[in-house]
Amino acid sequence: MSSSLKISVIIPVYNEADTIRSCIANVKESCGDDSEIIIVDGSSDGSTLSAVDDAGVLLLASPPGRAVQMNYGEQKAEGDILLFLHADTTLPSSAGSLVRKALRAPCTTAGAFKLGFDSSSRTMKFIAFLADLRCRIERIPYGDQAIFISKTTFLELGGFPEIQLMEDVEFFQTIKKKRLEIVILKESITTSARRYLSTGPLRCALRNTFLRLLHRLGVRTQTLAAMYCRRES
Repeated sequence: MSSSLKISVIIPVYNEADTIRSCIANVKESCGDDSEIIIVDGSSDGSTLSAVDDAGVLLLASPPGRAVQMNYGEQKAEGDILLFLHADTTLPSSAGSLVRKALRAPCTTAGAFKLGFDSSSRTMKFIAFLADLRCRIERIPYGDQAIFISKTTFLELGGFPEIQLMEDVEFFQTIKKKRLEIVILKESITTSARRYLSTGPLRCALRNTFLRLLHRLGVRTQTLAAMYCRRES
């Protein structure tokens, strides 16, 4: 895969006005000014889009739902490589080069970065360690690890399943069922620990593990999403 291939960074947002400018600046620094940045807002008030003052960023509104927003962003993307990024996640330096290099490997289909948090607490470091261990064993990264894939392959796979929760898990399960290679980079992204800290780090980690277990047991994603929302509130 050529180093000249264009990267489209797709950022699904919902009430991220406070973080979106720093997110854009980080993408430009880590992926280069020639990368395409697409922000897809699922909020009806458009507050996140209103906070963007960069004419080079493509701003889109869509129905809510992370999978719906990401798929819509892909439809407008002109890049050869798609990188799906959460607004509260910071990419490492030279992320663009790292992604291109990873996808140049003959067998690699898709990948993600190692998980890291913007917290120095031992609990959060331990949670990140366990998440990385799980990810390297299962080869199923989560959406907050900055998933990347070639646009051609993404289309061949049919995009993200438009479900309320676990769209990232089901997407990578499909890749695994096809016996395609998934790479987890050793470089870390840095994602916000705000949800963990507001809910309680251990409680949040256990909740996520429990929901993932129920998903593996075949519980409907609508039920899981309802359980997730109740615990968030």
